[in-house]
Amino acid sequence: MHACVAIAVHPEDERYKEIVGRYARVPIFNQEVEIIASEEVDPEFGTGIVMICTFGDKQDVEWVFKHGLPIIESITEDGRLKNAGKFSGMKIEEARKAILEELKKQGYLLEQKEIEHNVGVCWRCKTPIEIFHKEQWFVNVTALRDRVIEEAKKIRWVPEHYRERLINWAKSLTWDWVISRQKVYGTPIPVWYCKDCGYIIFAEKEQLPVDPVYDKPPVDKCPRCGSERIEGERDTMDTWMDSSITIAFHAGWPESFKPYLFPADLQPNGADIIRTWDYYLLVRHLMLFDKSPFKTILINGIVLGEDGRKMSKSLGNYVTAREVYEKYPADAIRYWAAAGGATGSDIPFSWKEVEHGNKFLTKLWNIARFCYPHLKNYEFKGVEEEKLTFIDKWILTKLSMLIDEVTEAMENYRFNDAIVAIEKFVWHELADYYLEMIKHRIYSGDEGAKQALYVLLKSVCIMLSCFMPFVTEAIYRRIFNEKKSVALESWPEKVIEDMESYRRGEVAKELLSCVRQWKGERKISIKEEVECVEIKFDKEVDGEVLELVKKVGHVKEIRIVKE
Repeated sequence: MHACVAIAVHPEDERYKEIVGRYARVPIFNQEVEIIASEEVDPEFGTGIVMICTFGDKQDVEWVFKHGLPIIESITEDGRLKNAGKFSGMKIEEARKAILEELKKQGYLLEQKEIEHNVGVCWRCKTPIEIFHKEQWFVNVTALRDRVIEEAKKIRWVPEHYRERLINWAKSLTWDWVISRQKVYGTPIPVWYCKDCGYIIFAEKEQLPVDPVYDKPPVDKCPRCGSERIEGERDTMDTWMDSSITIAFHAGWPESFKPYLFPADLQPNGADIIRTWDYYLLVRHLMLFDKSPFKTILINGIVLGEDGRKMSKSLGNYVTAREVYEKYPADAIRYWAAAGGATGSDIPFSWKEVEHGNKFLTKLWNIARFCYPHLKNYEFKGVEEEKLTFIDKWILTKLSMLIDEVTEAMENYRFNDAIVAIEKFVWHELADYYLEMIKHRIYSGDEGAKQALYVLLKSVCIMLSCFMPFVTEAIYRRIFNEKKSVALESWPEKVIEDMESYRRGEVAKELLSCVRQWKGERKISIKEEVECVEIKFDKEVDGEVLELVKKVGHVKEIRIVKE
C-alpha cells in the first residue's frame, strides 16, 4: 500500500467508468494516486479494482513503464519494509499484521478473507517473488525472435514435436534477457563506473578475462568528467551466459576456432531446458556467428516415480541411484534407461525393468562363459562359407538383419528399439536355439561353428556396448582382445545373407519348438530320448533339417503330417 502509485479499472466496467481520470487517497499512507483504465484488469477478480504498486508482480512493472508512473522502493533485499513510515524496518509478515490492525483502528477495514494472489512464487519453496528496481545488464534477445524461430525450423528435432516448444517460448517473450546476477560466484561483467557521472568504462579486449572488483580499468580517469573515482561492477553474469557458448568453445573459439567442429552434429538435453539451454545456445551463436550451433537436437524426457508423477524429493516418490546400484549392476540400470521408453518420452522408474536388465546381462555372461573355452586364443581369419552348415548361415543371416535394424534405429535415435532388438536376438535366437543346435559340433571342434560363434558374440558385444559397457568390455577383453577396448571397435558389418538357409533355419526352429512344447506338456525332459514325435506341419522339410531337429530334440524319429 505504501508503494501504490496508481489504481486501475477495466475501461468497460460500468461500475467504475465515471471515476477514471480522478484521484484517490491511499489509506494510512495518504499519497494521492490517479485512477486509470486498462484492459489488462480482470473485472471478475475481487472488486475489479487493481492497486498498481512498485512492484507486486510483472503486470505492475509493465503498467509503471507504460503509463510513466513513479517508482517507490517498498522492500529491502533482506525482506523489510522501506519508505513505509512507522512500518519501515518491519519484516513482511510482521508488517502485514500491523497494517491490518491500523486499518481496523482507522475504520477502513470492511471485510477480510483468504484469496489466492496471481503473483509469481519460487518453484522450489513457493515463497512469493518480490520484484526490485535495480539497474541490470540485458541482452536484446527480442530483436532476434524471428531469426531464432527461422533457425529452429531448419534444425532436425528428435522427437519432432519438441520444436514447437522452443518456437512457442520465443514467441511468448516480451522482455529481454537479464544477464546480470547479484551473487558472488560467476563470470565477472568486465565494466567499471565513474562514481561521479556514471559513465561506463568497458574492458579492452586484450585485458580479458578480467575481474573489475580487483583489476584496474583500462583508463586512469573518467573519459567524460575526468574523475579518478572509478569502481568496478560487482554483479556477475547469469550462468547461461557461460554455457550458451559451449559449442563454440568446443570448436576452439576464440583462440583456435576449428570450422569442422562447428556446427555440432548433435545437441542432447532434457525437455525441461529447451527454453533455456537450447534457446540461449541459438541466441548466442546467432549473435556471434550468424548461424545455428547444431544440426540435430536430441530431447529426452524425465524420470517418473512408480506412481506416474515426476520423481522428486518433495513428492517422496523418488529412488536414489545408490539404492539401485547397491542391489544391481550399473548395466542393469542402463538397460532400464535405454529400454524404458521411446526417445523424448518420460520414463517411469521400474524395479521390474531393472531386474529384467540384470537377467539379460546374466544371460549374456553365461553365453560368453560357454564360448570362452572354444574362442579364447582362437585365431579367427574370416568366415569360410564352405565350412558352414545351413544353420550357421541361418543365424549369420539373422545377424545381418539385426545389424540393419539396429543401425537404422541408432541413426534415428530410437535407442529403445535398438536394445530390445539386440536382446531378442541374443535371448531367443542365439541362446534358445543356435547354441543348442551347435553344441555337439562345438564340443568336437567344428571350424564352421567356431567361425559363426566368433562373429556372433563379437558383433553383439560391439552393438550392445553402447548400452551395457561394463559386461561387454569384460567379455571382449577376455575373449577377443586383452589390450583393446570394445569401444574402439568399428561397427559390425554383415557377413552372410543367404535367404534359402534362412528359410531352412526358420523351419528347423519351428520344428524344434514343437518338440520342446510336446515334451514340456508331458513333463518330459528335453534331453530324454523318445521313440517318435508326429508333427502337423505344412512347410517343406528336407532331410538335413530333420536330422538336426532329431539330434537336438533327442527324438529317434519325427513324422511330418501335412493333413
